[in-house]
Amino acid sequence: MKMRKKPLEIATTLVLIVLLALGLWAFAFEPNSIVTRNTTIPLHNWPPALERLRICLISDLHVGAPFISTGKLQRIVTLINESQPDLIVIAGDFVIQEVLGGSFVQPETIAGELKNLHARYGVYAVLGNHDWLYNGALVKNALTRAGIVMLDHNAVRIEDNGQALWLVGFGDLWMDNPDITATLAKVSDNAPIIAVT
Repeated sequence: MKMRKKPLEIATTLVLIVLLALGLWAFAFEPNSIVTRNTTIPLHNWPPALERLRICLISDLHVGAPFISTGKLQRIVTLINESQPDLIVIAGDFVIQEVLGGSFVQPETIAGELKNLHARYGVYAVLGNHDWLYNGALVKNALTRAGIVMLDHNAVRIEDNGQALWLVGFGDLWMDNPDITATLAKVSDNAPIIAVT
């Protein structure tokens, strides 16, 4: 005569299966995927001349983390260039250190791949906390030498189709003491502002 499993044993087994599936997703499948999303953002009072402006936002590359090799960074750069953005903005955390299953990649190597990004109005970036934890000045210099305009505590005016807009970058909240008032004071007219942090 077969004995029925107790409800507690069944529940425990199901919980373990779910935890295993979540662990595989979080540490193997999701970090190994490249996801691109095209989103139209309706903005109140946005100038009609800028309606078709295509902005590519990249964030938290963490090159050197498991599944984020320089080869994968090359694929990311190719995908971005194929989408033909007007403007590329990178929101920090280029490097990562001492991560289980990863290996540190020098900022110069990362910048060497990112210099292949192309956009009509350029490539702009701010640093993230991991960049500052490593060496913010070194990461910033590597990116600048690669032709990426650093926006930390800065404002840059861009013109598109006869209409101007401002890109304003704020320093990392925890590591770079952003001064929002001083940065916004660099905006010299009433053109729309895109903030990057």
